[in-house]
Amino acid sequence: MLQDNGSWLAALQRDNVSLVTEAISKITRDAIVSRDGVHHPVDVIAFATGFHANLFLWPMDIVGRRGIRLREVWGDDPRAHLGISVPGFPNLFCLYGPGTNLAHAGSIIFHSECQVRYVTGCLRALLERRLASMECKQEVHDEFNRRLDERMSRMVWSHPGMTSWYKNSKGRVTTTSPWRLLDYWRWTREPNLADFVLR
Repeated sequence: MLQDNGSWLAALQRDNVSLVTEAISKITRDAIVSRDGVHHPVDVIAFATGFHANLFLWPMDIVGRRGIRLREVWGDDPRAHLGISVPGFPNLFCLYGPGTNLAHAGSIIFHSECQVRYVTGCLRALLERRLASMECKQEVHDEFNRRLDERMSRMVWSHPGMTSWYKNSKGRVTTTSPWRLLDYWRWTREPNLADFVLR
């Protein structure tokens, strides 16, 4: 859904405005040249390519147990238990991790507060129990992601006819949360220590 106060759509209808959707071939001193060879004269270019929404924790190089690199584990298919913890990476807690973007409704502030409360609970457990590390169990991680994929398969973002930045190269939605905020709040109220290998 386009959210507009009317000025953007009105601007598109002006006589001196053209909406060009053809891919850009090159940029010259005074024009943008589209792939069809048309020169579009310009005075100013606002070059806004966005951000790397699918490159979680980029450009950090995070190394886990036995020297494994998170970038290599994830590739373009990032997964985390609750979007927060990853097996093989003890004491790593993500905020706004895989599968936690709210594209449908709700407050990302609320969602982030859920994650912070959960991580704070993990840190409290580490300190109070005098633990060196806590690491998400592989089976817990895998079961959460199985449920996430199953739920996501019934949502419009996974429809085969949909293409968006939500999907990775295999068509899996990696960014967006399919859960109700109430459910996510319940799951993150406090960490279930049985979900972790504690050392």
